[in-house]
Amino acid sequence: MKRVTFKTFGCRLNKAETALMRAQFRSFNYEIVEDFKAESDVYVIHTCTITGKAEKSCVQQARLIKRKKPDAIVILAGCAVEVNRKELLAKTGADYVFDQTEKFMMPQVIESIPMEEQGSVLPYFLSTRASVKVQDGCNFFCSYCIVPYTRGKPASRPFSEIIDEVKAFADNGYKEIVLTGANIGCYTDDGRKLVDVIKAIEKIELVKRIRISSIEVSTTEKDIIDLMADSEKLCNYLHFSLQSGDNGVLKAMRRHYTREQYIEMVEYALNKIPLVGLGADVITGLPGEDKKAFFNTYDLINSLPFSNLHVFPYSKRKGTKAADMPNQVPGNVSKERTLELIELGDKKLAEYAESWISSGREADVLVEEIDDAGNGIGWTGEYIKTKILKKQDVPLQKNTIVHGKINEFKDGKFIII
Repeated sequence: MKRVTFKTFGCRLNKAETALMRAQFRSFNYEIVEDFKAESDVYVIHTCTITGKAEKSCVQQARLIKRKKPDAIVILAGCAVEVNRKELLAKTGADYVFDQTEKFMMPQVIESIPMEEQGSVLPYFLSTRASVKVQDGCNFFCSYCIVPYTRGKPASRPFSEIIDEVKAFADNGYKEIVLTGANIGCYTDDGRKLVDVIKAIEKIELVKRIRISSIEVSTTEKDIIDLMADSEKLCNYLHFSLQSGDNGVLKAMRRHYTREQYIEMVEYALNKIPLVGLGADVITGLPGEDKKAFFNTYDLINSLPFSNLHVFPYSKRKGTKAADMPNQVPGNVSKERTLELIELGDKKLAEYAESWISSGREADVLVEEIDDAGNGIGWTGEYIKTKILKKQDVPLQKNTIVHGKINEFKDGKFIII
């Protein structure tokens, strides 16, 4: 039996699509190798090009595998291929490159099998959570962003198709469903919106938790927050893309909201769900970002109870409007600002954790792994990594939801005794 292994770079959407690729290879009788460093016949690198660093990492990984495993098939697929196909082939010596459409036909091409022989398959995840792609593509064309060029125009999946897939995941033992896409707040199908998808999934008995991935403030309907406040299944976590807390920079970014609108939406959520998990993506060093603009971003983050920050220095992407903007910020300045915000993010997480402990709150944790000592490792609904200490008389098991009181916060994790 031939073996295939996958390395996924980038967003949750990429991970959801990797699960489909994995399932397609399984349907052609390939053994799935979980460890990308282990021996395999085929190595698939699902690429990301959102930053230059991400694309460089994909190239380095392909080169390394090709050098160490010259007889293996090395494949590059996805976003980076969509915009840099010839360059990636030249740089890596990969055996195959597949763009966004082609990447779902990889086993057929390798095995020279007619396309019509491939039936539908359920994506295959290695974790206890299943990510369901509800839509793809984006037409916002933010000045710094390459996504509209790599994923095309917005396209939503049929409502019934999503629900059928979720039911299949539930029947196969997945307790948590993560809804993902390139711009999920734009989901629409025959008048139905994202909130309608969530409500339908709530009715599926075997689904115990629903999580929504990163969402734009400008596309977020307050009824999603209202539903989250009342729901027993929808996780209390909102990842609102911020990018900047300065109105001038937001305008240069071509974002669809202001600093004030962002704050208003967060405060609405906090009023409905006081200890809601709050995440954000932030970019430092967009051309024209001066000290005052950066301070405005720092100040906004410091003023709100964030629990999860993803901070990146601006990365020039060919073909985007920002690549040709004047007043490019020096790389060392962007890096310094990034480190400042990462440090602030750690402080905000510690403050958020303390608010849980001081209030005596309890949490539900989906156990995703058992460590060598028999402790459970998983995530709360608010997306805080948690360690559940082993009890002698109660062995912990993967893919179970454990309820307990948060006793302390240590090494970036909640601890439940």
